[in-house]
Amino acid sequence: MKRTLDGVGLRWDLPVLRSLDGYRWAWLPRDLTAGVLVVAVAIPLSMGMAEVAGMPPIVGLYSCVLPLAAYALFGSSRQLIVALDASTAAMVALAVAPVAGGDPIRYAALAGLVALLVGLILVLAGTFRLGFVAHLLSRPVLIGYQAGLALVVVVSQLPRLLGIAVEEDATFPRAFEIAGRLDESSLQTFAVGATCLAVVAFVAVWKPGLPAALFAIVGATLLVELVGPALADVDVLGELPAGLPPLRIPAFGAADVTALLPISAAIAVLAAADTIVSSRAFARRGGYEVDANRDLIGLGAANLASGLSGGITTSASAARTAVVEMVGGRSQLASVSAAAVMVAVLLFLTRPLEKVPAAALAAVVIGAVLRLIEVGSLRRLWRTRRIEFVIAIATTLAAVAIGLLEGIVTGVALSVGDSLVRAARRRLSRAPGRGTRAEEARPAPAPGIAVYRAGGPVIFANAHRLRDGVRRAAAGAPGARRLIVDASDVVDIDATAAETLADLRDDLAARGIELVLSGLNPQVRGVLDRADVPDRLPPAPVVDPAGSRPA
Repeated sequence: MKRTLDGVGLRWDLPVLRSLDGYRWAWLPRDLTAGVLVVAVAIPLSMGMAEVAGMPPIVGLYSCVLPLAAYALFGSSRQLIVALDASTAAMVALAVAPVAGGDPIRYAALAGLVALLVGLILVLAGTFRLGFVAHLLSRPVLIGYQAGLALVVVVSQLPRLLGIAVEEDATFPRAFEIAGRLDESSLQTFAVGATCLAVVAFVAVWKPGLPAALFAIVGATLLVELVGPALADVDVLGELPAGLPPLRIPAFGAADVTALLPISAAIAVLAAADTIVSSRAFARRGGYEVDANRDLIGLGAANLASGLSGGITTSASAARTAVVEMVGGRSQLASVSAAAVMVAVLLFLTRPLEKVPAAALAAVVIGAVLRLIEVGSLRRLWRTRRIEFVIAIATTLAAVAIGLLEGIVTGVALSVGDSLVRAARRRLSRAPGRGTRAEEARPAPAPGIAVYRAGGPVIFANAHRLRDGVRRAAAGAPGARRLIVDASDVVDIDATAAETLADLRDDLAARGIELVLSGLNPQVRGVLDRADVPDRLPPAPVVDPAGSRPA
């Protein structure tokens, strides 16, 4: 296990904190800034989620210390932030309240037990490599889920931005209640929040590398402090109790485990699906790879750490991860620095935070998650395959109207159904003389050329096999300057696979290897054309994989 600095980035060979592999010291300021902003956003959100779970607000802050460090150690995502989530928090309350019998001490212990059970289930799932479920999440599902999640978060933050109180929790009823209470809005609160949102949007366009959210929060806090009575209607965070989270195993019995295990398994499924989707979505946006099984282990470790330190169940936080992405955070040092900053907050810095306007934090969250709505990607889906656009929109609507987990399930079910319908309609054939293997590396027809043969339908469920196979073919042909994908037997392709080919082209081009397709049938070529993939992966010149002449 050695660590060296090779002039390009840090070489990190340890089995933990894998996001440090290839790390450049120039990224450190942004990671540290991201950690500070994560804490600034986490304070009100985490306290609110703790109340949703029926726990004291301080528990939300306890859940932002050891869990962040635990995921940073064992997870695979470079950017993902774990935190309290509204869906899992509500399920904790649903599970614990009937068993606790109104005893607040027992309630806290059982909530900790749920976190431990969820953590154990997730670690076992990752150990037994059950993260394959991630490959059932097609690109339309990812795009639709991100859009739905963004809308859910925006609606949840609007009351803070407008300075009104609402009672509804579900997204649509909450939106209707907000619309009906607009006349109760605080003009001062809205002015502070809208100004912060404008600052975030302007700086993001003007200088994307600058920490716009930090400028907005600091500016709003100074404004409230200096103006004082003129902004009396603007809500601020208020007093935070000081002290570190307690480290102990919650008190429970065998009967408690039996009673809470089923709902803990359901929470684990919800948290796992949310984390896998979020991890893959941000990895795709950031241009790196993630391991679903390691993410399950990392999330499990985070929940175990939360249960042992007075916290409750945690899951992926797209809002906080979007903040990290927005300021250019590049590694899990953002999570580690956030945990360290939260410790300092709990010990020393509760008083300065009393003047931070809640509307400013809401503006930062809204500005961050709106970037998750990929309008351009939705347009490409519309051009590529209308049914996949419909799947994305259906996923969004289900996530907003029913729930985030239900949105994912809806999208996966529609994607699988679409694949079955296409399979039933597809005319099966194979070119004479072809083998029966769906994919394989083939001998190079000439020096400097590598060939990979793909066959059958290439869709969201197996696009990762195409990606991995092409990369193995490139690795097995040192010195190759061109890699030909023999697609003669590819009978169908979807938007996820098309995007995978485009990403492969960029990946190989960075290593000086040209990726060329061979033998595209008209149907596949049409999908690639409509997906705008030719702009990134020109399908011509199409070559004969047996030689170098044009096909």
